[in-house]
Amino acid sequence: MKANVYAAALGLLGLALTSNSASAQAPAPHRTCASVEVLAAQLAADPGLAQRMAAINNQAAQFAKSNQATNATAAVTLTIPVVVHVLYSTTSENISDAQIQSQIDVLNEDYHKLNADYTKTPSAFAGQVADVGIQFVLAKRDPSGLATTGIERKSSTTTSWGTADKIKSTSTGGLNAWNSSQYLNLWVGTIGGGILGYAQFPGGAASTDGVVISPVYFGRTGTVTSPYNLGRTASHEVGHWLNLNHIWGDDSGACTGTDNVSDTPNQGAENYGKPVFPHVSCSNGPNGDMFMNYMDYVDDNAMFMFSTGQSSRMNALFGTGGARVSLLTSMGGVAPSGGTCPTPASLAASSLTNTSATVSWAAATGAVSYNLQYRVSGATTWTTVNQTATSKSLTGLTAGTTYQYQVQTVCSGSSSAYSGIASFTTTGGTVAYCASKGTSVAYEYIDYVALGSISRTSGADAGYYNGTASSTSLAAGSAQTISFSAGFTGSAYSEYVKVYIDYNQNGVFTDAGELVVSAAASTAATTRTGSFTVPTTAKNGATRLRVVLSDNSATTSCGSYSYGETEDYTVNITGGARLDGTTVRTSGTTGLADQYTLYPNPATSVLSIARPLNMDPEQAFSVRVYDVRGTEIKGLSFVDGQLNVASLRTGIYTLSVSDGSKTSHQRFVKE
Repeated sequence: MKANVYAAALGLLGLALTSNSASAQAPAPHRTCASVEVLAAQLAADPGLAQRMAAINNQAAQFAKSNQATNATAAVTLTIPVVVHVLYSTTSENISDAQIQSQIDVLNEDYHKLNADYTKTPSAFAGQVADVGIQFVLAKRDPSGLATTGIERKSSTTTSWGTADKIKSTSTGGLNAWNSSQYLNLWVGTIGGGILGYAQFPGGAASTDGVVISPVYFGRTGTVTSPYNLGRTASHEVGHWLNLNHIWGDDSGACTGTDNVSDTPNQGAENYGKPVFPHVSCSNGPNGDMFMNYMDYVDDNAMFMFSTGQSSRMNALFGTGGARVSLLTSMGGVAPSGGTCPTPASLAASSLTNTSATVSWAAATGAVSYNLQYRVSGATTWTTVNQTATSKSLTGLTAGTTYQYQVQTVCSGSSSAYSGIASFTTTGGTVAYCASKGTSVAYEYIDYVALGSISRTSGADAGYYNGTASSTSLAAGSAQTISFSAGFTGSAYSEYVKVYIDYNQNGVFTDAGELVVSAAASTAATTRTGSFTVPTTAKNGATRLRVVLSDNSATTSCGSYSYGETEDYTVNITGGARLDGTTVRTSGTTGLADQYTLYPNPATSVLSIARPLNMDPEQAFSVRVYDVRGTEIKGLSFVDGQLNVASLRTGIYTLSVSDGSKTSHQRFVKE
């Protein structure tokens, strides 16, 4: 059993080369899988992916607990329709239908314990060899409901596709994925760099979901190259697609990683070639490593089993709440009978309000009814509605939220594939800001603010002035100078000025970089200036500028203070991107009002966690840290709001914060 402790950070995961410049596919000296490196890039680009993966892992753990008796099923529970996209620049890369079918055959044998070589499993592990209960079939019905061979081909001038997913998009010369909620997409094309293949784990983007394999390692006939000529590269990579990790836990031999499976021995590092049993590492004798497992790196003829724990983890994806449960109802593997049942087209959304929307589609010939699925963008489960009409009013939605939807035609005796995913965003969702006001302006106040087209000279405004009707545009990445001055009644006192901009538009000014000017104390009534640079990652659109003048250096962006004044204005950010913020969103009923702030992020040794402004300063809270696989990391010191992360390796982590009644989740980076 793998130790449930820190797995290796992203920079040390896996050993695959990821060169995009190799011009030819030479036989690899060792098996190289780039799935973990690809995952690292996706985690860096998608702030929500780590949290989605953690939820998928939690669901898998719960599934294992409640389904112990079904870990080693002997019956076929699922048949997954497969589409193979072949990209070729030479005749040999344009592999034959027979070679493709041989790969489907291998998958069916390996995932259904029909491979003759499983009997080579050492007696120590023989009782753990699993019939996963999953079969595969080349698609017989395409996303439009038409008959298909499940194979599509495209000639290309690209000789090496690399691992940046260019092979998965027509816009970059490849072929687009078919609806990944209904098909397993396999791309066959030379990757380069000695890489055999790579896969996308559950939770990633639908447009890139699937597996890529170089043609000389695909199937067991035709152009395949020894020692990876038995189709086991696909068995390995489809295992990743079904949420399996490398069996050694990707910890570079540290013996501290985990593959999130309970019945695989703790293993030091990957094995190559044809190890001799027992091969002992990490003090796992006398039986040693389960190197014959498909998720190790041995030669094709040396791997021949999944464990019962791995079977449970894969089957969890098709249980209640599973990330790939939609494949259970896919019609992609069923040939159209008689006339086809066409997939709905012309999806549209209208009548958008804060809490409702109407979605519609064109009538499909032969339709008896339609299945409509919708979800919050990024969620892993759908809400499904069956109806006969070609439009549906959706209610009870959340303001300012993007939803995805797709539609399936139900005909007499058959159903179409689901349409491509469309989306809409509800209106509203206006951000509310905390109050900030000086109790007295008897002595000092703001009498001048100027930034861009904002220029206002004034007297005292009773401690607060709402100038949000005045605005100016700020380009992301641009250097800016704001001018301000204090007005005095009678004697001049030392005044501090702080300027805030809510760059990520989340309703607070406590995120990193949002205090843009902090001017030292001055008794001068003359105009002073402060300079700042707008982050290139700021979110486009209108947001709040707040200027606070106070005689107290401890005055912040919110609340009442004794002497001074606050003024609010509007700035419009242009040319930016959404800020990867450091504010934790809670799952409690108070929503955006409850916000923890993480800083600095990225962190090197200490990560500070600040309570929400509306939280009792004496209220205790606890924290947990998870790696990219959802495995909790133990032993980190957390004292007085500071988490010691010095022992973590470089990578991306998920922080969970709990105050006993609600739990928050956010990503942070360890440098």
